[in-house]
Amino acid sequence: MTEVAGLLHGPGLPASGTPTRLQFRGEILRVTRPDGTVEDVLTDALTVGVTGFNEDTLQLTWERGGETHAVTVSDPAAHRALVDSAPAGFSARLRRGHSTVGYHRRKWNVMVGAVAGLALLLVVAWWQSEAITGWIASRVSMETEIGIGERALAQLEQEHELTQEGEAARTIAEIGSRLTQGSRYRYRWYVSDDKEVNAYALPGGIVVVNKGMIEEAGSAEELAGVLAHEVQHIEHRHTLQQLISSAGWAAVLAVALGDVSAITAVMIHQLGNLRNSRKLESQADTGGMKALAQAGIPLDGMAALFRRLQAEQQKLGSEGPALLSSHPATQERIDDLEQLAKTLACDCQPLAIDWPAVQAAAAR
Repeated sequence: MTEVAGLLHGPGLPASGTPTRLQFRGEILRVTRPDGTVEDVLTDALTVGVTGFNEDTLQLTWERGGETHAVTVSDPAAHRALVDSAPAGFSARLRRGHSTVGYHRRKWNVMVGAVAGLALLLVVAWWQSEAITGWIASRVSMETEIGIGERALAQLEQEHELTQEGEAARTIAEIGSRLTQGSRYRYRWYVSDDKEVNAYALPGGIVVVNKGMIEEAGSAEELAGVLAHEVQHIEHRHTLQQLISSAGWAAVLAVALGDVSAITAVMIHQLGNLRNSRKLESQADTGGMKALAQAGIPLDGMAALFRRLQAEQQKLGSEGPALLSSHPATQERIDDLEQLAKTLACDCQPLAIDWPAVQAAAAR
């Protein structure tokens, strides 16, 4: 006769139960303890149920002397063996109990699988976050993107004086127009009175250059390198993509509902905290260098500026030009720019711009 392993629970026994052997002998369930003590229970006195945290354990209980006793079987194979060896009249009851255990086991497996699947989805979402935000950005209409840029510009105008007038602004617009030939955007160029060494690309074709950036640049070619880089952030919708990334699931929901304008305020609020990934920065570097070559502007300006800013940062320790907080000038990046400059064909001519005069005009 088939014996299966189980645990016996009852008065005077450990809460976790004591090991026992179970065996059907006709209409009797024989329970044998490790010390050889035997207890026989009529099947008519047995109640079949399930227990356990996951409700995946078969339980047989009975009353004796006013006290409750029980045996539990958690192994699925033991469940089946017990069902197969039970007397015909009791077998159906056990089978239902076994089916209930199976149901709960499947239920918990599905729940665990769902949680694991969600965790995997979150990992994939994190791993492919740029691909996801890139896709969302591609679903934003040009009209909405331009609107986001306008609102971001209005916010900057509340904090700083911006101008499109004067020699510095005209020079930036002149260089910028050469870098944006054939673009789908209608670019606008602004000079900010901000003394931080920085420049911003706003969605929709708006570029803002700080006076501090003009003062820091050693030549018109260096400033052209900065403009070429910022233009690529707009052309590839990097700024929009990073704004969406900062807005998080609100952006996903807005795109799903077809109303990106609903989260424009949230996105603009994140403007000052944007940090492009190394991949996006590299893409903007490469695209910017190609734009410089196509415009016939010398290619060494971007690397020269970053090299000087890097040296300045090293002198100042952790503090350094604001531009480096969002555009880290690593040695690898500088080396890549210099190597790329050697591989691009360019009929380059120095810019016919009196750069000291432009800097003096900006300072006034």
